[in-house]
Amino acid sequence: MTKYLLLFTTLLFIFCGTAQADFYQWEDDNGNINITDYPPPAKFRKKVQVYKYAPAQAEAAKDAQKIDPDVVLFTKNSCNDCDKAREFLKAKNILFTEYNTDASEEAAKKRKTVDDSNDAPFAIINKNQVYGFSEKTYTKLLKVKP
Repeated sequence: MTKYLLLFTTLLFIFCGTAQADFYQWEDDNGNINITDYPPPAKFRKKVQVYKYAPAQAEAAKDAQKIDPDVVLFTKNSCNDCDKAREFLKAKNILFTEYNTDASEEAAKKRKTVDDSNDAPFAIINKNQVYGFSEKTYTKLLKVKP
Protein backbone atom coordinates (compact mmCIF):
# COMPACT_ATOMS: atom_id res chain seq x y z
CA MET A 1 0.00 0.00 0.00
CA THR A 2 2.80 2.42 0.85
CA LYS A 3 4.51 1.90 -2.51
CA TYR A 4 1.26 2.94 -4.28
CA LEU A 5 1.09 6.02 -2.11
CA LEU A 6 4.72 6.81 -2.91
CA LEU A 7 4.09 6.29 -6.63
CA PHE A 8 0.99 8.49 -6.51
CA THR A 9 2.86 11.25 -4.63
CA THR A 10 5.75 11.13 -7.11
CA LEU A 11 3.40 11.35 -10.08
CA LEU A 12 1.55 14.18 -8.42
CA PHE A 13 4.75 16.21 -8.09
CA ILE A 14 5.75 15.47 -11.67
CA PHE A 15 2.45 16.47 -13.23
CA CYS A 16 1.67 19.40 -10.94
CA GLY A 17 4.88 21.32 -11.53
CA THR A 18 4.78 24.92 -12.69
CA ALA A 19 3.91 25.19 -16.35
CA GLN A 20 6.38 27.14 -18.42
CA ALA A 21 6.71 27.67 -22.10
CA ASP A 22 8.88 29.65 -24.46
CA PHE A 23 7.30 31.50 -27.35
CA TYR A 24 9.31 32.46 -30.40
CA GLN A 25 8.54 35.42 -32.62
CA TRP A 26 10.24 35.46 -36.00
CA GLU A 27 9.83 36.88 -39.48
CA ASP A 28 9.75 34.60 -42.54
CA ASP A 29 10.89 35.33 -46.13
CA ASN A 30 7.54 36.94 -47.02
CA GLY A 31 7.70 39.37 -44.10
CA ASN A 32 5.06 37.50 -42.07
CA ILE A 33 5.46 37.56 -38.30
CA ASN A 34 5.18 34.07 -36.80
CA ILE A 35 4.69 33.28 -33.14
CA THR A 36 5.27 29.65 -32.25
CA ASP A 37 5.99 27.51 -29.23
CA TYR A 38 8.85 25.79 -31.07
CA PRO A 39 12.09 27.28 -32.40
CA PRO A 40 12.01 28.64 -35.96
CA PRO A 41 13.91 27.04 -38.84
CA ALA A 42 17.66 27.64 -38.70
CA LYS A 43 17.74 30.30 -41.44
CA PHE A 44 15.37 32.55 -39.43
CA ARG A 45 17.07 32.24 -36.05
CA LYS A 46 18.98 35.53 -36.28
CA LYS A 47 15.66 37.45 -36.27
CA VAL A 48 14.05 35.57 -33.41
CA GLN A 49 12.74 36.93 -30.10
CA VAL A 50 12.09 34.52 -27.24
CA TYR A 51 9.36 35.19 -24.68
CA LYS A 52 9.34 33.23 -21.44
CA TYR A 53 5.90 32.39 -20.11
CA ALA A 54 4.88 31.15 -16.68
CA PRO A 55 1.47 31.42 -14.99
CA ALA A 56 2.78 33.74 -12.27
CA GLN A 57 4.13 36.11 -14.92
CA ALA A 58 0.79 36.03 -16.72
CA GLU A 59 -1.05 37.05 -13.54
CA ALA A 60 1.43 39.87 -12.91
CA ALA A 61 0.98 41.12 -16.49
CA LYS A 62 -2.79 40.94 -16.13
CA ASP A 63 -2.63 42.95 -12.88
CA ALA A 64 -0.43 45.57 -14.54
CA GLN A 65 -3.04 46.04 -17.28
CA LYS A 66 -5.93 46.60 -14.89
CA ILE A 67 -7.64 49.93 -15.29
CA ASP A 68 -8.81 51.78 -12.21
CA PRO A 69 -12.59 51.98 -12.20
CA ASP A 70 -14.23 55.32 -12.83
CA VAL A 71 -16.21 56.14 -9.66
CA VAL A 72 -18.13 59.31 -8.77
CA LEU A 73 -19.97 59.43 -5.44
CA PHE A 74 -22.65 62.01 -4.60
CA THR A 75 -23.24 62.24 -0.84
CA LYS A 76 -25.09 64.30 1.78
CA ASN A 77 -24.34 65.30 5.36
CA SER A 78 -25.57 62.97 8.12
CA CYS A 79 -26.08 60.05 5.73
CA ASN A 80 -25.14 56.62 7.13
CA ASP A 81 -25.25 54.90 3.74
CA CYS A 82 -23.02 57.66 2.32
CA ASP A 83 -20.50 56.95 5.08
CA LYS A 84 -20.68 53.21 4.34
CA ALA A 85 -20.15 53.76 0.61
CA ARG A 86 -17.19 56.08 1.23
CA GLU A 87 -15.57 53.67 3.72
CA PHE A 88 -16.14 50.71 1.39
CA LEU A 89 -14.38 52.46 -1.50
CA LYS A 90 -11.51 53.56 0.76
CA ALA A 91 -11.13 50.03 2.18
CA LYS A 92 -10.87 48.61 -1.36
CA ASN A 93 -8.33 51.32 -2.32
CA ILE A 94 -10.63 52.54 -5.09
CA LEU A 95 -9.99 56.06 -6.31
CA PHE A 96 -13.22 58.04 -6.42
CA THR A 97 -14.47 61.60 -6.72
CA GLU A 98 -16.91 62.66 -4.04
CA TYR A 99 -19.40 65.49 -4.31
CA ASN A 100 -21.28 66.49 -1.16
CA THR A 101 -24.51 68.06 -2.40
CA ASP A 102 -25.29 69.60 1.02
CA ALA A 103 -21.90 71.28 1.33
CA SER A 104 -21.57 72.62 -2.20
CA GLU A 105 -24.08 74.25 -4.52
CA GLU A 106 -21.81 73.38 -7.43
CA ALA A 107 -21.96 69.69 -6.45
CA ALA A 108 -25.77 69.88 -6.30
CA LYS A 109 -25.84 71.39 -9.81
CA LYS A 110 -23.49 68.69 -11.09
CA ARG A 111 -25.79 66.04 -9.59
CA LYS A 112 -28.82 67.59 -11.34
CA THR A 113 -27.06 67.31 -14.72
CA VAL A 114 -26.70 63.56 -14.20
CA ASP A 115 -29.88 62.69 -12.28
CA ASP A 116 -32.84 64.70 -11.07
CA SER A 117 -33.50 62.83 -7.82
CA ASN A 118 -32.11 63.66 -4.37
CA ASP A 119 -31.34 60.11 -3.18
CA ALA A 120 -28.04 59.66 -1.39
CA PRO A 121 -25.67 58.10 -1.84
CA PHE A 122 -25.76 58.14 -5.59
CA ALA A 123 -22.79 56.59 -7.35
CA ILE A 124 -21.72 56.33 -10.93
CA ILE A 125 -19.46 53.29 -11.22
CA ASN A 126 -18.03 52.62 -14.67
CA LYS A 127 -20.95 54.54 -16.23
CA ASN A 128 -23.54 52.58 -14.20
CA GLN A 129 -25.83 54.55 -11.89
CA VAL A 130 -26.34 53.15 -8.39
CA TYR A 131 -28.85 54.50 -5.88
CA GLY A 132 -28.13 53.80 -2.21
CA PHE A 133 -25.36 51.52 -1.02
CA SER A 134 -25.09 47.78 -1.50
CA GLU A 135 -21.71 46.15 -1.04
CA LYS A 136 -22.69 43.37 -3.43
CA THR A 137 -23.71 45.82 -6.17
CA TYR A 138 -20.61 47.98 -5.75
CA THR A 139 -18.34 44.91 -5.86
CA LYS A 140 -20.01 43.62 -9.01
CA LEU A 141 -19.77 46.94 -10.83
CA LEU A 142 -16.18 47.60 -9.76
CA LYS A 143 -15.12 44.41 -11.57
CA VAL A 144 -16.68 45.62 -14.82
CA LYS A 145 -14.24 47.44 -17.09
CA PRO A 146 -15.25 50.94 -18.18
